[in-house]
Amino acid sequence: MLPLQRWLPPDEAASYLRPYDAFRSTGARIGMDVDASVLSHGISNSGAGLFSGGRVASLVLENDRGSTFVDGDLLVDGWLENPGGLVFVRGNLIAQTLFTSGYLIVLGELRVRRLFGEDEPDGTYVFGDAHVESAVFSHNHLFDVWGTTTLGEEVHDEVNGREAMRQRLVDWSVLSDPRADYYLDEVQRGLRALAEQWGPLPEDLAARRYTPKPTEVLVAEKTAAPRPDVIIELERWLDEAGLTQRQQLEALRTHWLPRLTDAEARVEARRLIRKALNSKKLVGERDALLRALE
Repeated sequence: MLPLQRWLPPDEAASYLRPYDAFRSTGARIGMDVDASVLSHGISNSGAGLFSGGRVASLVLENDRGSTFVDGDLLVDGWLENPGGLVFVRGNLIAQTLFTSGYLIVLGELRVRRLFGEDEPDGTYVFGDAHVESAVFSHNHLFDVWGTTTLGEEVHDEVNGREAMRQRLVDWSVLSDPRADYYLDEVQRGLRALAEQWGPLPEDLAARRYTPKPTEVLVAEKTAAPRPDVIIELERWLDEAGLTQRQQLEALRTHWLPRLTDAEARVEARRLIRKALNSKKLVGERDALLRALE
């Protein structure tokens, strides 16, 4: 997996997405919206991991904890798989082959030679331009683009039929017989093999970079800025102290309250404390502490 910068609870993840006003408009191909709340809440309301972008050989976007936010361009010399995750790429996504059966949102441009989109619930959404040499969409996988779409070849099993889809996979050398049924792991292996045959990305593609709009830069940099050390320490202490909530409350009054002097740190401290101290018996005392942090 990519290097994890930090974990974003749902409210922070929502703030990270806030600069992207285009989320509130519809795409060009199908006219779908991107649901920022789904991305920010992640799996079981767990939030999102903020991962570093960059260039990798190959990658499987597996993140059982929640959404995957890729901070910047993602360049994949080989094969890229999203096996059902919630993924937001804050930049360009460029790869030789792409298999996705989850929710994939690309803020910049998407450039791939082979794209296989599987399953209906979520889909693939590109706010920049999309350049795909050949694409197969199975089980009504949604594919919408806000910019210009260049698809050399496109097959939908719901439109063209499963026979046409299987023939296209034969053309890709992923299947050997257009009449044969297949398993998704066979498609994944085939795409991986194709990417390995093609080798690294051409350097002109690997050199492409997404340039954020000025408003995106201002808000995204603010929300992605490193948190104060005292907040990182407080969050770790709340998770690992092994104290009862009453003991935590007393320690917060005597030890932590004097240390929380910065206004922005106090805002985040209130959120952490409200989440950690949820005993009904302590609500009054907890809220008094929160008022002291205002």
